[in-house]
Amino acid sequence: MLRQFERLNAIRDFLQGRLELYEARDCFGFDDFDDGTSDEFRDRIAELSEELTSLRRRRGRYKNW
Repeated sequence: MLRQFERLNAIRDFLQGRLELYEARDCFGFDDFDDGTSDEFRDRIAELSEELTSLRRRRGRYKNW
């Protein structure tokens, strides 16, 4: 369970970094249109956050977290 938590957390951190880079490109005028990529990143980050929250709630069963 700890390994799964760490894996999901790493994926979420990676996606958040990608989202920040994507949004930074908008600040400099690259890509003046919205292709939905930022929404996809946000949706996936939210899904991962929900999974992580669920794992945290279940961790009460496991003392060695």
